[in-house]
Amino acid sequence: METNKLTGPPMTLAWFIWGLGALFYLAGFFQRVAPAVMTQELMQDFHISASGLGHLSGLYFYSYVAMQIPTGILADTLGPRKLLTAGCMVAGMGTLLFALSTQFFWAGLGRLLIGGSVAVAFVGLLKLSSSWFPKKIYAFVAGNALSIGLIGAVTAGPPLRFLLDTFAWRQVITTTGLMTLA
Repeated sequence: METNKLTGPPMTLAWFIWGLGALFYLAGFFQRVAPAVMTQELMQDFHISASGLGHLSGLYFYSYVAMQIPTGILADTLGPRKLLTAGCMVAGMGTLLFALSTQFFWAGLGRLLIGGSVAVAFVGLLKLSSSWFPKKIYAFVAGNALSIGLIGAVTAGPPLRFLLDTFAWRQVITTTGLMTLA
């Protein structure tokens, strides 16, 4: 008598769970590129020069780099679900802080929070992939994750510029913050 053994979660559920993590990775790439499209708006609202804008944009990368080693440790100790959930929450709050700030300090703190929190997205997504998918398609899933991230970067180009020409930058970024929280 043969028994049907469940060797893993149903693929539709695996792709759904993976898709949630991939959306967070997409949001991280979007946040990375977005200030380059909003240069005039940010310089005007925060009364900063190009070097100030570079500093504001760079805060994302400072915290992103600082989180690389802790991210691996956190992925192993907390697991991808808790890590990605916490990352999304902090990224959403950081995005809202950035969008609603009227002072450079608070906007910078928002960018710092965004960078540090989205730093967990790729490692968390890879950890998630190793748990939810068969080993034989792991490389395919990881490659798709990179593609999703690049879609986030592209979305922060002309599509974001179109939205900024239609709506105020704070409205657009607030919306992205709320979407990240959701």
